Amino acid sequence: MHYLWRFQALKPGHWQSTKSKSIRVLDPGFHNTDSGPDFSNARIEIDGQIWAGSVEIHLRSSDWNRHRHQYDEAYNNVILHVVYEADQTVFCTNNYSPPCFEIKGLFDPQLYWRFEQLMQSKMAIPCANSFLSAPEIAKQAMLSRCAVERLEHMSEKLARLYGKYSGDWYSLVYEKLAVSLLGKANAEPAETLCEILPIGLLRKIEKPDSRLAFFLGASGLLSNLDRQCGAWLSEYKYLLKKYPIEAMNKLQWKYSRMRPLAFPDRRIALLSSLIPSALNWMNSIYSGDSNLIGDWPKLSDYWASHYRLGKKASSSLSLTISLSLQDRIKINVLAPILFFYGRKTAQPEFQDRAQEIWDELPVESNRIVNIYEQLGLSMRSALDSQALIAWYRHYCQPKKCLTCTLGKELLNRNE
Repeated sequence: MHYLWRFQALKPGHWQSTKSKSIRVLDPGFHNTDSGPDFSNARIEIDGQIWAGSVEIHLRSSDWNRHRHQYDEAYNNVILHVVYEADQTVFCTNNYSPPCFEIKGLFDPQLYWRFEQLMQSKMAIPCANSFLSAPEIAKQAMLSRCAVERLEHMSEKLARLYGKYSGDWYSLVYEKLAVSLLGKANAEPAETLCEILPIGLLRKIEKPDSRLAFFLGASGLLSNLDRQCGAWLSEYKYLLKKYPIEAMNKLQWKYSRMRPLAFPDRRIALLSSLIPSALNWMNSIYSGDSNLIGDWPKLSDYWASHYRLGKKASSSLSLTISLSLQDRIKINVLAPILFFYGRKTAQPEFQDRAQEIWDELPVESNRIVNIYEQLGLSMRSALDSQALIAWYRHYCQPKKCLTCTLGKELLNRNE
């Protein structure tokens, strides 16, 4: 019903209300996602007179009373009640009865059956059977749209962080980086670590080894496990006298079903080494430079033989940040923050740069990307693979085919 009204997918002709008044839609209005009537700011010509206001949509006109709109003053500005079947005359709180428009028989029934087929589909992508033959231009249009929606969705989460830190961009970058590095399984302890070691405190600790000792001590993971851990523990205890904090419980950190290179010990060390680069990057943004982190730091020699504190690895490990992890930081941290900063400061060039960053990176490999690849969708960069996340989560998975560019294209096919 919403789809038919929003896109005016009704048979052309001389429409009439249930009381035989002529109806001509000048503007169907905007879909209202908040409380109140379904569409706002509509313009309807009824019997030659133009009305401006809201439109309410129901399957049956009696649903008006079932939803108790007759007691809600928010519905007093309804200028047209659009229904599939008119089975009852209804009234607003001011005893006004809005004109009723019954659309039974005014739309192509095949449109409904195509919609029903999509809703009943058991496939991960409802339109999987038609996806390959669908116009490429519709697919690319949806990718472009979803890439921006993905960045906007990320911006909503960043807005909450921005509020949490009262507009401190450095703290925002710090926590976003920490959560991204430590992953979903350790997102909550990562946030706790950022609260225990705020960015203002870390600025006071300039020596890399001292900063690392403080990070490992604050995380609760540090004890006298080997010679190097003993040295870090001594440094941590010294720093505690100057900057007293309450360390975390080491049991908060999770290791199960995790690759050794992503263990919290190693990622916390990596976070410590990245702090100066992240702060300098934010300084560059303030000065109008949207370039990414230049030289990525290396881990200290200890991590060439350790996944975890006090436990030696069987083979030598790299001290450099892998290209895949660099890409992940660019995708999940740097680009979204640039986009959010551009939106917050009304500098669209930063928003454009965020999309360029994604477009410069290779397509990611994950479950969602694999689904669309099997349907023959060609992707060029991380801009497309990130767009697919929004496409799948916000359209395909909840079956919102009526608001999908490709879904609308398939619904309106004549064959």
